[in-house]
Parts: sequence; C-alpha cells; structure tokens
Amino acid sequence: MNTLVSLHELFPTLLFSEIAIPDMSVRNNFFGNDTMHEDITGANDTLLKFQKQHPNALLANGYLEERAFYNTSRFERETTNGKEYRNIHLGTDFWVPARTPIYAIYDSEVVVSYHNDFHKDYGPLLILKHQRNDTFFYTLYGHLSVDSLALSPKGKILKKGDLIAHIGNEVENGHWAPHLHFQVITDLLGETENYNGVAFPSELERWKELCPDPSFLFIENF
Repeated sequence: MNTLVSLHELFPTLLFSEIAIPDMSVRNNFFGNDTMHEDITGANDTLLKFQKQHPNALLANGYLEERAFYNTSRFERETTNGKEYRNIHLGTDFWVPARTPIYAIYDSEVVVSYHNDFHKDYGPLLILKHQRNDTFFYTLYGHLSVDSLALSPKGKILKKGDLIAHIGNEVENGHWAPHLHFQVITDLLGETENYNGVAFPSELERWKELCPDPSFLFIENF
C-alpha cells in the first residue's frame, strides 16, 4: 500500500490550495488571554480572523507543540521536582468548521468508536486500523460529532474514500473550537476507549516513537 495521500482525500469537500500553520504554543498567545481555551466564542473569532488572512489555506498545526491549554489539574501529576503537565501535543489539529465531513484515506477497520464525554477530552473518538505489507498502524480522529459513532461503529470495515465522521461542535466535542485531532499510532497499548493525545515532557521520546509526525502520510507539507 502506498501510504502517501493528499489532505484533499481527508477533506474532499473543502477548497484549499495551501496550508497555514497557526502557532498555538506557549510562547505565542494565539488566543490572547484565554490560555486555557475556555472562551470558545472568542477562539472561533480568532480562528476566523486567521482564516481570512489565509483565505486559500487549510489550517493545520500542533505536532510536538507545547500548549498552555493543558496546564490544568486534569493534565498534571506530582513528581519529585514538582508538578509536571502532560502538555506536548502528539497529533496534528485541522481547524475546520463543525459538520465538516471526514473520509477514509486508507482501507480500514474501526477498532475504537467511543464517546469520551469529559471536559477537554476527545468527545467522540474513532481509531482506525490499517495494514501496510505485514505491519499495522492506526489513525486517530478526535473531537467528532456524536452521530459519527453510529456512522462508524467498532468493527466496521471501511474502504478508502468512505465517509467516516463529521467534525463536532463545542457542545459535543469536549468543549473545543471545532477541529479534527488527527494522530498516527504504531501501538495501541491495549487501549479500547481512549488514547493519549498529549505527553509529559519527561516521556516525550517514548511517545514520539508511538506517535510519529502525521505529516509523513501526506503529499502536502505542514
């Protein structure tokens, strides 16, 4: 199987000719004073302004980006050196409108179809299993619409080009501005409902092996 695909195959209903990368790292207050990403109306306004500055672009960002979003009690642990936050982003975010359809970029089997219905979690989540020669890998799709789980239940076999999901709104997607969290995984580690989308800095080397940069799958550069 040739793994290289186009982002137009993932989002065939969107019109774009380039990729724009908004910097949401801790060093750049992309969302202004809303470092916790709680003001979804304000976040949507900021994203819309950035999109208008890049009218022909698909907005994509985030692999290995350290983000202030996750510097909260939900993502913290105590260590001998103090608090450590699980704040290194392991996927790529595509900031596209709610209800944007998502299509399978490879033949697949749905191995996780689950609603992680917690604040700042994935909301509805799909993980698809793919085979390349004698090896398997997985792609993860987070922050979906609730009806995506009925569309792609666990065990469903998909062909490349099949509709698999829609982007969720902030009410159903874990309370985020609408976007797709897309992640590549080499080992599910036995997970059946969820999977880490962010890593502790002290464990980053391990997670980089488990979750390589998604851009290697695509023709486009981002």
